[in-house]
Amino acid sequence: MKRSNVNSTVQGNAHNLAQENGVNDFLPLGNLEKAIKEIVDQPLPLVDGIEDQLVEFSEAMRTVGKVLREAAEAKAAAQAEATEWKHKYELEREKNLQLETKGPTFAENPGNFEQKVGGSDSIEHLAIEPETGEKSQRCCGENGICSHEVLRDRGPDSYPNIHSKITRKASFKLKWCSKSKKDDQHKHDIVSFEKGNITTAERSSKQISLKWETPPQTVLILTKPNSTSVKILCAEMVSWLKEKRSMNIFVEPRVRNELLEESSYFNFAQSWIDDKEMWRLHEVVDLVVTLGGDGTVLWAASKFKGPVPPIVPFSLGSLGFMTPFYSERYKECLKSILEGPISITLRHRLQCHVIREGSENENENEGPILVLNEVTIDRGISSFLTNLECYSDNSFVTTVQGDGLILSTTSGSTAYSLAAGGSMVHPQVPGILFTPICPHSLSFRPLILPEHVTLRIQVPLNSRGHAWASFDGKDRKQLAPGDALVCSMAAWPVPTACRGDSTSDFLHSIHDGLHWNLRRTQSFDGPRES
Repeated sequence: MKRSNVNSTVQGNAHNLAQENGVNDFLPLGNLEKAIKEIVDQPLPLVDGIEDQLVEFSEAMRTVGKVLREAAEAKAAAQAEATEWKHKYELEREKNLQLETKGPTFAENPGNFEQKVGGSDSIEHLAIEPETGEKSQRCCGENGICSHEVLRDRGPDSYPNIHSKITRKASFKLKWCSKSKKDDQHKHDIVSFEKGNITTAERSSKQISLKWETPPQTVLILTKPNSTSVKILCAEMVSWLKEKRSMNIFVEPRVRNELLEESSYFNFAQSWIDDKEMWRLHEVVDLVVTLGGDGTVLWAASKFKGPVPPIVPFSLGSLGFMTPFYSERYKECLKSILEGPISITLRHRLQCHVIREGSENENENEGPILVLNEVTIDRGISSFLTNLECYSDNSFVTTVQGDGLILSTTSGSTAYSLAAGGSMVHPQVPGILFTPICPHSLSFRPLILPEHVTLRIQVPLNSRGHAWASFDGKDRKQLAPGDALVCSMAAWPVPTACRGDSTSDFLHSIHDGLHWNLRRTQSFDGPRES
């Protein structure tokens, strides 16, 4: 530093200091200038050593920051482990409660589970029978389908507030449908090892078929609101199902009031009174019919926090990725579905928990929240980039700096994830899509992770702002620094009926809804190869 600059700087600072402290009131100007000159003439060893001290201080701050980051990661790992143990404890407790109320299980009665491999058609049967029947199934997870009490029978006494008597639920069987007749000797094994060769089962490529063992008797109809055409179709469908098929009809309270306003004839339509009855709809409903678009299917899935009955979605909306049936032919479609067998697509769901910073124990969390499409973590109205630390089974994945992150199911791969640059994935492929939203990095590409992992998205303590999480576009929750979102694959998928099969319906939806790869054919004019 030049001495002339030092002189001017010190003089200016001293003059300002003198004015602020009122020195000019009692110190003559000559004495003030003399004092300033004495300060300037002194050697500057302290000024020369400031740079070294600042370097040491900066290194010390980096060390402190590293220690704080390691402490935050250790705390996040401990929270994730506590959440995992809590989840295991809840599943075990639920299983024990079911054992107390339902008697012996499949483990105690191995003969109750029927699994048969057909001869020439190579069909594997997965039986799901009533508890009161001769056969029962607890879980068939080793075959890639985790049913967990899907459509189990209950007596009328278990649903006391329903307005009329309900018949027993219909039983059915699920089976793999194979179009080829090749040898499937390793069909039961996910991975087989024989004579030094490793083979794997094609568990994600088989079409699943549902065959009714007893006729379905109860149907739930869910509709898109504020649509005149949907109201008219709903009234016609309710009348036809009651008169021609003699079925028990459930509708939402809003729809029941609309039907009764039109005519007292619809007094037979039943509904629920409170949320407690709504959460137990799976105990009495054999089939769910949706009239609307994909949003209506999401709404129908949200009605069931556990097992979900098969859903028959009719297309009456703007999108049709999950609604393959046409409303103009509803009688023909419903007749075919009620008689069976039908092809179904098992659409996986994500189960999410929000863990708050400062929770005293692992039981203090918000959830579970089930989503069929995706959970989105974004920056909301904040002007700062999101800063999200992502872990997969306690293994560090990456830090997201951008507008946010999408954790999507394969059914939701054609929704927000697609708009953010993610891949389109067949809905029966088991996996979790990891898609960033406008990342501030050229090398951040989307990922597809296996379905068995548990993802934890942590807002670090040094984050500049909050993050926001939304679940299928609803139930928006704020995530403060230190909060975490834990996501894993739910045990209960959403079975939706297929018009043809899952693959043809998927391809038709992206061709018709997205006009995928639609362009003019290249002309034959011009030079040709010799």
